[in-house]
Amino acid sequence: MQEAYALHEGAFGTAIVLEASANLVAHAHSETQLALWLGGARACAHVGTEVVGYSESVALGVNAFEAHDMVRLEDNGSSLFIVFMIKKDWLDELGLAKDRSFRFPSPRVPIGDALRRSCWRVLDLMISTGAAREHIDKEVERLLEAAIAASATGGDAAPVAGGIGVTLDHRLRAAIAHMRAHVSEKTTIDEIAAKVGLSRAHFFALFRDQLHTTPQVFWSGVRVEEAMRRVSDGGKLTDVALDLGFSAPGNFSRFFKEHTGISPSIFKRATRSPSPVTVTGIPREGQSS
Repeated sequence: MQEAYALHEGAFGTAIVLEASANLVAHAHSETQLALWLGGARACAHVGTEVVGYSESVALGVNAFEAHDMVRLEDNGSSLFIVFMIKKDWLDELGLAKDRSFRFPSPRVPIGDALRRSCWRVLDLMISTGAAREHIDKEVERLLEAAIAASATGGDAAPVAGGIGVTLDHRLRAAIAHMRAHVSEKTTIDEIAAKVGLSRAHFFALFRDQLHTTPQVFWSGVRVEEAMRRVSDGGKLTDVALDLGFSAPGNFSRFFKEHTGISPSIFKRATRSPSPVTVTGIPREGQSS
């Protein structure tokens, strides 16, 4: 079935209406994510030890750097979602304005009548022509506040506080810089750990404690980040695939779709301009945090 989706880029981040015909592998990113199932084949997500089944009454809320996947539970047809990728800076500003930080205390987000109506209002605005960006952003803000509140209480209540910032160990920053500098090369996690003077166990512990993910998941995020950057800059998909060390364009397309839910060709058509936001959330040299 042909993929079909709408994309809106706002102050909060990005909203995507996505038709998924294949599973997503475990992955992580710097943005907080809210995903609501709109219909089609049933699906679930794994976040740590918890399994969240998408339904008319349950959505998925994932905090920054929390590894998660998407598994379709039915083989017939595609699964339709609306997914919000929420930038940390926007959440921080919202937290200052509301005098609290926002974080999903549970990945299971109950969907009540108010949250469901807000979701459909956002969807209507995204697919309608002439809708003002500010109007969409405001409606998304209401939706996200309601979703975080529902995750905390199971109903309509004020969102709860929770820290979301990290100060990275200098060895972790060195490892991330090495990953980016050698993104096109074949390397192992053990080799990267050795480059920064860490044992494999200590290396994994730093990623777990400070980024709430694994080195392998983060390494995949670095590669996706670079692929998105190059495709956004107008690079030919075959050239991007080969430059990033993939043996064939088909392998690159499969990797890209498994981690983003969107094929690189559709992403290329949708992207209007290069995105300054990194997938991993760790700024590059010369880029402000």
